[in-house]
Amino acid sequence: MKRIHTICIALSAAVLAIAGAMMPTSAMAAPYYEGKTITVVVGLGPSSGGTTLARLIGKHMSANIEGNPKVVIKNMPGGALLKAHNFVHAKAPKDGTVVYYGPRQPLGELIGMPGMDFKYSDFTVLGGVQVADLVNYARTDTLNGGLKSGADLVKAPDVILGGISVRTIRVLLTMIQLDMLGVNFRLIPGYRGSGKLRAAIQNGEVQMGNDAAHAYLNRVVPTMVQNGTVIPVWQIPSMDASGKLVKSPLLPNMPSFSDVYRQVKGKDPSGIEWEAVKNLVKFGQTVQHMYFGPPGMNEEAVTAFRAAFIPAMTSAAYKADAMKTVKYVPAPADYKRATEVLSANQATPPEVVEFLKNYVTKHTKKK
Repeated sequence: MKRIHTICIALSAAVLAIAGAMMPTSAMAAPYYEGKTITVVVGLGPSSGGTTLARLIGKHMSANIEGNPKVVIKNMPGGALLKAHNFVHAKAPKDGTVVYYGPRQPLGELIGMPGMDFKYSDFTVLGGVQVADLVNYARTDTLNGGLKSGADLVKAPDVILGGISVRTIRVLLTMIQLDMLGVNFRLIPGYRGSGKLRAAIQNGEVQMGNDAAHAYLNRVVPTMVQNGTVIPVWQIPSMDASGKLVKSPLLPNMPSFSDVYRQVKGKDPSGIEWEAVKNLVKFGQTVQHMYFGPPGMNEEAVTAFRAAFIPAMTSAAYKADAMKTVKYVPAPADYKRATEVLSANQATPPEVVEFLKNYVTKHTKKK
């Protein structure tokens, strides 16, 4: 009997060991994000295209991150994006429950910017998003008799440009291009997001601004182009891997800035201003939006977020949602590619850096 009792104990132990080995890991330890909420801080206003994309991607991140955390958006505009950046850098908890999504400020690192209390290398890079190229558009009443094309801007006595700040690349690009054409213009800054800027242009507070191509097609065309309030003046193309400027596939027939420059000047653009434009496009219009976590973000959270990012943004559900919401599919870049893009501004030629420093300083001091 004693032997039988011993055998029974041994068999019981074996059964328990096998059951433990067969037990799913998830049953022993819940996924890191289970029961948690991820707050995504966006440095733009609630009506901006960046916020629209944050909501869209956040929905699919929630579905793909193990544990299916709730994802909420917190808008924090101000300081030419720096308010949100500084918050995530200095104040966000490191447990992965607060991350940043949206545009970045590579120009700030390049030329130095007041209020930039961090380096992008400090952040935990989680992934990047290639969004649509930019479109500049202007009110037709900018010119007496009506603005018919981008080339007509040189005839306008004064063009009032609206935007966030001269320190943001999308505004800076447009300003340099206007100078290259010889357009007399002035900037009215402080518009926290494309929605606010669109309203200002529609109301005649300013005459010119820009928007991402998808937002231009979805928001500007139905409300302002079709009724003749504005016209597109040119698109700001992106740069491919070979360094060639390429038009947006969403706007194949819209002239680029180079097309307008040739129409006005009779030659191809060149010189230090053009080199500045190309460099701004290279490091500012490539993988424009990014997800960052705070420095030292929890490794379990980092692993879970990164593992879900590409599956979320390549899923059939995401693509269908994107076409329904923004009429195109923003493409993902994994954290390695996003990290590479963050350092691209360091290859900018010194003479271009000096030009950009002087240009921003000059226009910042203007009243």
